[in-house]
Amino acid sequence: MKLSLLYISVGIFSVLMQTTILHLLPFGFIVPDLALVLCVYWGLHHPTVGAVLGSFILGYSVDVFSSPPLLGLNTFAMSLVFLTVYLSSRFIWIHNPLLSAPVVFLASWVKSAALIMAWTLFLTVDSVWVVVLKLIFLEALVAAVMAPVVFFLLRRGQNYLEEASNPL
Repeated sequence: MKLSLLYISVGIFSVLMQTTILHLLPFGFIVPDLALVLCVYWGLHHPTVGAVLGSFILGYSVDVFSSPPLLGLNTFAMSLVFLTVYLSSRFIWIHNPLLSAPVVFLASWVKSAALIMAWTLFLTVDSVWVVVLKLIFLEALVAAVMAPVVFFLLRRGQNYLEEASNPL
């Protein structure tokens, strides 16, 4: 129960940071996808039904707070990222926070590909693909750089809660 509360609070914090505060910084056009980092963490370390539901709710929360032109794009993308990370984690064991950075980088590209496919299917977009791909690369890079720190903090919080509930 305490672990669920930790994940819920980190999820709320990441959505609020991603959709509000980080846009006010001088580099506000490059916002790290903190919700994606949490989704990848769940896919690698906690592949449960609760994590699937959490990824869905996390994507929906990003949709609601960022008000995209089509509601449900981030929900679809986060669910697809979780599925991709979960399926790949069955073949690749990653327990080092530094090795999580490439997984987050690739997951960011999976999310971006899903968003681009949905945009081309449902929305008309002018030829801005060069700028979009550059921003996707920069956001993926920033999220990958932040991933080891976030993974370390989540793992540390989880270990703290496990030690507190299992005293010797």
